[in-house]
Amino acid sequence: METVTIAFIILAVFAALFIAGFQYLYHKKERSQLNYWLFFFRFLSVLSILILIINPQIKKKKNKIIKPNLIVAVDNSSSIKYNSQEKSVENLISFFKKNKDLNTRFLVNYYSFGNNLDILDSLNFKDKQTNLSLPFQEFSKLYKTGINPIILITDGNQTTGNAIEFVDYKSPVFPIIVGDTTIFKDISLKRLNVNKFTNINHKFPVELFINYSGKKPISKRINVYHKGKKVFTKQLQFLESETSKIASFFLTALTKGTQYYTVKIEELDDEQHTLNNIKTFSINVIEEKSKILILTSIIHPDVGMFKKSIERNKQRSVTISKITGFEGNISDYQLVILYQPTNEFKNIFKDINSKKLNYFIVSGRSTDWGFLNKIQSDFYKESIPQSENYYPVFNTEYASFLSNDIGFSNFPPVEDYFGNITFYLQYNSLLYQKIGGVNTQNPLLATFESNNQRKSILLGENIWRWRMHSYTLNNSFEIFDEFISNLIQYLSSNKKRKRLNALVEPIYYANEIIQISASYLDKNLNFDERAKLWLTVSNKENDFFKKIPFAVFESRFTVELSNIPSGEYKYEVSVENQKSSVSGLFKILPFEIEQQYTNANGKELKILANKTNGKVFYSNQSAELVTYLKSNSQFKQIQKTETIKISLIDWKWILGFILLLLSVEWFTRKYFGMI
Repeated sequence: METVTIAFIILAVFAALFIAGFQYLYHKKERSQLNYWLFFFRFLSVLSILILIINPQIKKKKNKIIKPNLIVAVDNSSSIKYNSQEKSVENLISFFKKNKDLNTRFLVNYYSFGNNLDILDSLNFKDKQTNLSLPFQEFSKLYKTGINPIILITDGNQTTGNAIEFVDYKSPVFPIIVGDTTIFKDISLKRLNVNKFTNINHKFPVELFINYSGKKPISKRINVYHKGKKVFTKQLQFLESETSKIASFFLTALTKGTQYYTVKIEELDDEQHTLNNIKTFSINVIEEKSKILILTSIIHPDVGMFKKSIERNKQRSVTISKITGFEGNISDYQLVILYQPTNEFKNIFKDINSKKLNYFIVSGRSTDWGFLNKIQSDFYKESIPQSENYYPVFNTEYASFLSNDIGFSNFPPVEDYFGNITFYLQYNSLLYQKIGGVNTQNPLLATFESNNQRKSILLGENIWRWRMHSYTLNNSFEIFDEFISNLIQYLSSNKKRKRLNALVEPIYYANEIIQISASYLDKNLNFDERAKLWLTVSNKENDFFKKIPFAVFESRFTVELSNIPSGEYKYEVSVENQKSSVSGLFKILPFEIEQQYTNANGKELKILANKTNGKVFYSNQSAELVTYLKSNSQFKQIQKTETIKISLIDWKWILGFILLLLSVEWFTRKYFGMI
């Protein structure tokens, strides 16, 4: 016990003696035995109250053993099932959970992965895609300190995500390869890269990665088909020492809309697995290219970010110009981005409004809000010359166009002058402002329409940090650029705003659960959850017809389709008792992407293990892995000594004791007529 606490207890004793003595003994000429008993009761009750306030404590040292983390990540994709390895994987999990040595030495955490990463509850091997890089991305964020080894149970076959040989994980990885690793003679289309959009009558690039496993030199031809007609062919030579080829070529888009192409490579003699010899891709052919102009009065990394992000879509070109040096024709552009407007933008605003052009304002610390408030009548901001950080919060009820939350809650803040903004017309907030830890309903990114113009405003600079942070989270700019692409697509379109929109992927795989989303707005352009939407899917070749209703989920309409045969389907999204409808095509490929693998792929897993100072094991070597982990000196348990304070009193007991003393004292005084 500390010296200060002892001193307080001594003072408490004297204080209790003084208070009790002053009430029952002081000024008492005749002190009866009753006075002394009442003095005693009051002394004890006051002392107990003071002891309760002081709360004396003693320090105690406690030794704590901290176990190192061990992460077990299990492949839950359908390729495990196709290769008949379900039992093998389940036996491995059961072995690890029952192994006393492993659980005594480590704090073991179990996860499953495929399309997504989840805490392991049960395995069903139904995930339609395998993203081997996803666990490492998530574990790097979850386990930031110390050594956190991973046991990766998988067949090594990846269908989506970044290549695992380039994974940057700081702790050892121990892959357990399940399945037959025997390499059969095979030739396959490993990967295909193509843009999502192109212009009609333009040539678009296609890039193919072809792998060959075999010892004899061969020559095989790749053929590309469009609507059953061969549109490209090329002969490729393979050697035992040259087993990979990249074929790059151009195709011409002759028809607008979504176009489907099939790539085939000739089969080998006695090739056992031929599903991976075929790939289908689609491209959306549009009739014209969008031109976007960025006008700025300052040099800022946001400007370059907008250009890179927007031009990720090859159907858009961006021109950057200082406002003082712009001499072009503003009518040549479908959208004008006005970066941090000042008084120098006066003539540009007049041209934009006179020609009814769409524009996007980005404000920041260099924005002249006095000018901006006067030059337009859509909004007004009461700004003060003090900067503020604004964090983004995604609005799930935004309905002007379909958009997804790309992790805005984790993004860094943008910066702008402090002050509330007031809109004088109807607007939709895509992002709200979060100031400090407080969520507000004030817009951070808003869209609105007036005078047949589409407009938007972003209230903050340094959005370039969002793109970099998205790359950190996903190892790709694609997700953030897709968000910007949707915004630019909406703003640069001159078409009348649609009340009904649908989001349908052009290609799905057999037995995949197909998810289709839609948005419907009322006459005031607000999300109308009272509407009843229907999806009609048909295919004349196999006499397929299905009509099902949409369900409302998080301010959008959704529907799921399953067990649909392969083929090309027409779809129509319609609104009951309304003339609004959206139609199009999608194709279901005749096999699941996970079916293209017939054996385990350990090549990349071995590279990953060597890179992280781990080691590869096979499904029959689980005991050897446990022995290796136990004997590895870098996975040590840490003994940590903690000094904890323990209270000497139980406040519940001493509070009851105080009530008892005060009650006895009161009843005694009442009985002897001293009250």
